[in-house]
Amino acid sequence: MKKYILAGTALLLPAFAFAQIAGSDPYVVTDIPTLVTAINGVINLVFPVLVGIAVIVIIWAIFQMVLNAGDEEARKAGRTKLLWGIIGIFLMLSVWGLINILINTIYLDRSSAVDVPVVVPTAN
Repeated sequence: MKKYILAGTALLLPAFAFAQIAGSDPYVVTDIPTLVTAINGVINLVFPVLVGIAVIVIIWAIFQMVLNAGDEEARKAGRTKLLWGIIGIFLMLSVWGLINILINTIYLDRSSAVDVPVVVPTAN
């Protein structure tokens, strides 16, 4: 067992050696554009998982309705799950769209903006 632990540790040594790169820490939020980017990254990670869960709920509800065609109570439970799955996907897509509209409206990329000329007073 010790051999496997040592081999695994030896394989991870390069990851530990490059664990900190000087000057770049993506988890430090220093200004609003960085915060917006961090929030957008979290949303982009979580959103597909939530939509996938809602699709699985819809598929499960359809199976419940088909497999229990003779039992009215089971079909009613399947219809309820199907309805809530569709409502969930609709709400997630709506909120995701509104968040993206908000982020794209507020977040301004200053690197492509035209510099505004300023008047610099001269010393007499």
